[in-house]
Amino acid sequence: IFLQDRTGIPVEVIPVPTYEALIEAQASDRVDYAIYSATSFATAVAQCDCVTAIAAPIAADGALGFHSILLSASGSGITSLADARGKRIALTGAGSVAGRLIPEQAFTEEGIDPADYFSEVKTVADPEAAIRALLAGEVDVAVAWSSLTGDAASGYDFGALTQMVGEDDLSMYRVRIIWQSRLIPFGPHAVRSDLPEDLRSLLTHSLAAMARSDPAALDAVDRQSFGGGGFATPDPSLYTVVMELVQPEPAVR
Repeated sequence: IFLQDRTGIPVEVIPVPTYEALIEAQASDRVDYAIYSATSFATAVAQCDCVTAIAAPIAADGALGFHSILLSASGSGITSLADARGKRIALTGAGSVAGRLIPEQAFTEEGIDPADYFSEVKTVADPEAAIRALLAGEVDVAVAWSSLTGDAASGYDFGALTQMVGEDDLSMYRVRIIWQSRLIPFGPHAVRSDLPEDLRSLLTHSLAAMARSDPAALDAVDRQSFGGGGFATPDPSLYTVVMELVQPEPAVR
């Protein structure tokens, strides 16, 4: 209703079961406007180069995303990735962006093969399980995610640390952050690139004003409670970190 009122154009909501189906629908021109995860947006760009991000969710603290982090136990003497050589690491499942894909990308950039660099690579269900394994002494380094904004003693503003501190499962003095990734953006709102420029501009400005003009509409589209601060107009470079995850390997000549 919000966008329909702002644009004067009838809006039809089309449910899709997966991000793959959403990408196909927008690439085939059956959908003009979509709300993506960051990696599904990057996948859409890589597959059809036909979508443009027009609005980036902003957290209540002003953050545009979060970071993948590596943690060690405070008294372990592990203060850097170099110190973690030969140690045990906990990562989450293969599809986890912050819990696996981003750190593995960083390892590759450093010339690190996890299977050779670490004495054990332990796969766990989620970042909280990785932190619990670290606290229990089952691993020496754990991958998690965090906003890295706000009060450090409280586990920052949001993320795995925040959740565990809030549930009294973690005191921040017990862990040390030894590495952090580049900013991983929240998933954008995106339109087909061939949408008329005046309509694209109207949508962009309407979303940017949503937090002030219609908080109820913001609550309706903020499915993951990350966009409490509204929307910003994103620079394309914001998504470079996830674009690098989905770009095909260059051909060998």
